[in-house]
Amino acid sequence: MFEEKNQTGSRGEPPDETVGSGHPTPRIIPSPPRPGRSHTEDLAYLETIRNGLAQLFPGGTAAEQYEIMERIERIKGTACGAQVVAASMMEKGLVEIRVESGTHENNPAYGIGVQAGQARRESSAKGRAFMAYCARMIADLPLTFAALLAGDINETQAMIIDKESAHLLAADRQQLDADLLRSPGALEGMGERMLTDQVRRLAYTYDSADALTRLEEAKTCRYAAAFPARDGMMKLSGSLSIEDGLAVQKALDEEAARLKAAGDPRTLAQLRADILVDRVTGRTVTEETKIMLHLVMTDRTLFQGDSEPAHLVGYGTVPASWARIVIAGREPADREHYRGMVSLKRIYTHPDTGALTAMDSRSRQFPQALRQMINIRDRYCRTPYCNAPIKEFDHVVQHSRGGETSALNGAGRCRACNATKEQAGWDERVQDTGGRHTIVITTPVGATFTSVAPPMPGTPL
Repeated sequence: MFEEKNQTGSRGEPPDETVGSGHPTPRIIPSPPRPGRSHTEDLAYLETIRNGLAQLFPGGTAAEQYEIMERIERIKGTACGAQVVAASMMEKGLVEIRVESGTHENNPAYGIGVQAGQARRESSAKGRAFMAYCARMIADLPLTFAALLAGDINETQAMIIDKESAHLLAADRQQLDADLLRSPGALEGMGERMLTDQVRRLAYTYDSADALTRLEEAKTCRYAAAFPARDGMMKLSGSLSIEDGLAVQKALDEEAARLKAAGDPRTLAQLRADILVDRVTGRTVTEETKIMLHLVMTDRTLFQGDSEPAHLVGYGTVPASWARIVIAGREPADREHYRGMVSLKRIYTHPDTGALTAMDSRSRQFPQALRQMINIRDRYCRTPYCNAPIKEFDHVVQHSRGGETSALNGAGRCRACNATKEQAGWDERVQDTGGRHTIVITTPVGATFTSVAPPMPGTPL
């Protein structure tokens, strides 16, 4: 396919690829760094593996590429096991430092989960859950951990085993681990649902006396919530008791089937969704659901038909055309109707940077208008990878250290992250970039992150 050019050396001689006998000289492959001798060599070894995976031969047969996929999956499992070890050693090192210095005496592991989440590029909540998972894996699930390190199972399977056995006593969890992985390849070909069922069966064997108590306690954790989805939709999520969940399912199915039999043109799925909204909100068929919406958009989008998307507070980015319809209605006759349903609050931004107009306060507490402005600017918790809903408004530089109550020194946080940043060794400062609000964060392990507020409508990403 490619024409091979004959390259010559500086003296017009061919490259030294052959010996006098005419046989090719074996290509010298440099020895990769060896792990386990020093931190520097470990990092070099990991970087070599990462670069090597990115340069695998893209050709070959389908069967050969399947073999590569299978081998990479085993490598992923081993890497996840190695990450468990690294996380545990990181926690051990930080705890030792804190015990020696006398900080966080009640909980020397406080805040370590947040840093684990940042290393894994996950939310703070997932980071804390990961650290708990690591502790159980090493202490109580040795065979599962060994299978993960060997690449025989993947992280998803390991986490299923941990999750479904986490409520057991340590001794019972260890026995479940032994029963489940009593032979090599015990989980071979087992899907996630089958594995979940298998672990639950074993778990119920060990805690049959407490199972009913746990089922009753689980009812106290019932919830219902709505989350943004794509294309202008919301996704409902919740956790109900068995009887309540089955009752909801039966009611939706029966009413949807009745309406469908009566000739309703909607699909059964659409009917279930509409029935759910009707019964929750009390809306009748002839009514619309009234709600106050807060849209952030440029004047170009609102008045000039520009395609720049708008931002709907509490949802996210929405198409410009949808935003204009919500404000003005599809037809002129709809405008009064939409004005009665929707409240539009104009929020002014800098024409070049898109930064929201700043507001300052001499009070330690953030005034309501300033809170609203920060909430619209930040949208989510500003701790890297967290993205939890904003629950508190935080001084980037603490008020006790002279930090001002202002938009510049303010940031939206979830409650957990707002508390975590108070630990020793956590440092934050605002960086003036001339553009979007930027915070430079340094964690107790020395990792540095830059948190940049999301772009406002009309500004570059």
